[in-house]
Amino acid sequence: MIARNLIVAAGIATVAACGAQSSGGANGGGLYGTVRISPTSPVCAIGNPCSKPARHFKLVFTANGHSVTATTDARGHYRVRLAGGRYGVRAGSSVSVSPKRGLQPRTVTVPSGSFGKRNFVYDTGIR
Repeated sequence: MIARNLIVAAGIATVAACGAQSSGGANGGGLYGTVRISPTSPVCAIGNPCSKPARHFKLVFTANGHSVTATTDARGHYRVRLAGGRYGVRAGSSVSVSPKRGLQPRTVTVPSGSFGKRNFVYDTGIR
């Protein structure tokens, strides 16, 4: 009886481990990184940086007619789960800086089954 229970428990653990691996590999992809706003003033001076983290900034990733939005944290960091492929990227509508120049890059390629690092810069157009 004890041997039977151990075999059943081992089988359940094996199935659970396989399920976790397969679901993580299939859905475990996307992008992470930072968004910076630059320039933040018309003149850069020593001690005053010309860029700053884009806090609570919305990134909108679009592919095949579907959009996914990611929002940065207070340090300008984001992480978004996306299927592998090529996406157009734009700033969300809540951006409070001038859209004269915009977000760079405007397209990204997301690896399949893993997370890739991609940093963005939002050019305010200040010159």
